[in-house]
Amino acid sequence: MKLGEFCDKINLYTHDRNQDSEVVIEISLPYSTIGSTPSVGIKSVFSGFDWDAGKFFIRPEKDLTYPNEEFAEGMKKLQDKCGWLEYENRGLKTEIKKLKKLLGGNDV
Repeated sequence: MKLGEFCDKINLYTHDRNQDSEVVIEISLPYSTIGSTPSVGIKSVFSGFDWDAGKFFIRPEKDLTYPNEEFAEGMKKLQDKCGWLEYENRGLKTEIKKLKKLLGGNDV
């Protein structure tokens, strides 16, 4: 994205809204989370110079680093396993209800 396009998008949103929204950077994680989208605030913005000439930087409030791929893969596997266990658990609950009904509704 070029700076001009960035400014156009910001102007579009500020003209359409009468609120002063907080500006954040979305953090994309390789596994699912619960709740709001992970994000971090912006500390400052500045234009690059020397080797970084022609670039516009957004500095986050917290340092952002590449995710630990081993940790991310472990989290994904754990979530998949939990999902499968939840699926099996629902199936077992359904089976228990059927068996109770066959036994005449008595608790076992």
